Order: sequence, then C-alpha cells, then structure tokens
Amino acid sequence: WYSYSDIVCLFEYRSYTMGSEAHTQPEGSPQVGLIPRFIEDFFRKMQEKKQDSDEASNSGDRNTGDSPCSDVPCAPILLEYHIKASFLEVYGEDVYDLLDSERRSLPLREDSSGGVVIAGLTDKVITCPKEALHVLHEGTNNRTTAATLMNLTSSRSHAVFTIYLTQKTRGSDQVDLVSTSKFTFVDLAGSERMKKTGAEGERAREGIKINEGLLALGNVINALADDERLAKEKTIHVPYRQSKLTRLLQDALGGNSQTLFLACVSPSDTNVSETLSTLRYANRARNIRNAPTKNLDPTSTELQRLNDLTR
Repeated sequence: WYSYSDIVCLFEYRSYTMGSEAHTQPEGSPQVGLIPRFIEDFFRKMQEKKQDSDEASNSGDRNTGDSPCSDVPCAPILLEYHIKASFLEVYGEDVYDLLDSERRSLPLREDSSGGVVIAGLTDKVITCPKEALHVLHEGTNNRTTAATLMNLTSSRSHAVFTIYLTQKTRGSDQVDLVSTSKFTFVDLAGSERMKKTGAEGERAREGIKINEGLLALGNVINALADDERLAKEKTIHVPYRQSKLTRLLQDALGGNSQTLFLACVSPSDTNVSETLSTLRYANRARNIRNAPTKNLDPTSTELQRLNDLTR
C-alpha cells in the first residue's frame, strides 16, 4: 500500500481563469477542497496501517515468541514511516519555493537516475493533518495572484504541492525494505483570452506565459498519448524540455507514476469554446499509459535477494 514512486499525480486543469482560494473551510464542510480531503484520509490510513502492524507484531511475540509470519505468508509489517511536504509555483519560466519568504528562483537539476530535482526546494516534516494543512495554507497565501476582469484573485502561476512518503517494512523473511512514494498535486492556471480578462502590461505577459506552459503540456500529452505509437509500440520524442512546467512534471507524466486528470469547466454558455477545448485536452491525457513499479531502496532489495539465495 502506497509503495510506488509518484503513485498519484493529479492535474487540475481549469477551462478559464479562476481564483487561487486558500482552503479555509471547516473540517466536515461539503466545500472542503480535494487536497485537504486527501490529507485527512492519507494520515488516517497510515495510522491505521501502523496500528494494525503493531498489533500483529505484538500478537506474534506473545503467541510464539517469534515473528507472526514465521510459518505462513502475511502482509509486511510497517515498522516506521516518515512524511514530508513541499509547495512550489511555476511563474513564467521560473520556479519559486512557496515556503521560502526570500522568493528565489530555483534551478532544475537531473539526478543520477535521470529524474528531475529542484535544487534548494524546502520540504517540511509533517506528522499530522494540521501540520500538512498549515504548509498548504502558507504556500497558497504566497502564490502569485492578481485581479482581472474575470476574477479578483486570478492565479498567475501553476502550483505543485507534493507529499513524500518513506516506509520501512519487514516481510516474512525478516528482511527490512525501504520504499518511497510521492504524491503530486498540480493546480494548472486556467488558459486566458485577453479579450475576456482585459489583461494589459504585466498581466498580459503573465497570461501569455500561462498559455505557453499549457501548450507545452498539451504537446507532451499528445506525444505520450499518440494512438499510432501506442498501437505499434514505437518510440517517439517527447518534448519535456519545451518548458519548465513539463520538465518539472516529466516523471509524473511519462515516468513511474499513476496519473489522474481533473478538468474543471464552466457551465456558462459564454465559455463553451473553453469547455470543449478542456474536455478534448483531458481526453488526450486519458490515453497516456504508464506502468508504475515499486520504488524500493537498492540496498534493501539487494539484502532481500541475498537472503533468498541462502534459503
């Protein structure tokens, strides 16, 4: 459970510019946002999993004086887990840490395995839903917003909220395994038409950058969801480096991940063209096929392999 790299990446794409409201609704309210709901459920399930593991371990010690899995296969015991969170925005072609008051542009780097990392990004340790929501609120309040004709607090950037989970488990073979997971929530700023937003000057330049990022993302989605490539299993160039947004989301889009796409559309007939465009955008994203695998610590995996050889 929760043992895959980038196990969930949720894209929220809005058919027109909307506000970047902070999640201030009380717990239990029907208007509570998606991320706060996830946070509550996430911590509840992890606490239940740890409690069940502790009970199974204690029961085995009392009954046999040994592991409860000594004779028959059973689910791995969760020994410990650690959770961190980060929050950033892509404003224009710059990446900013929303948890850093100095607001410095952060560079993207490539690690030894080819994955993308953000140098200098703050990740805060969180131990309960309240701490996670505090990180979310702090970042949301620091996000770049501005007034347009369509909204007084229009998002002027794409935002990425990430939760990192590290688990240490012990199987029936008494070998400890360390697995990592990453849950990425991407709030894409809505596409803009200057005729509707009335954007001028700096607001207009922001709108152009927003649309460029969405176009680059669309090109990546088109490449990954190409029907001919999928049918013939061809390799094709995917333009991840076309923008900072697509480079940042490379692992989530075509890597070791499971991806969901949430399209937010307007019921107004004046926005029918944007609504149709958004639905087509989401439909293309649905055709992407990823094959996630367990992201285990190499040392733990090697120990397990050696342990199997000695049996």
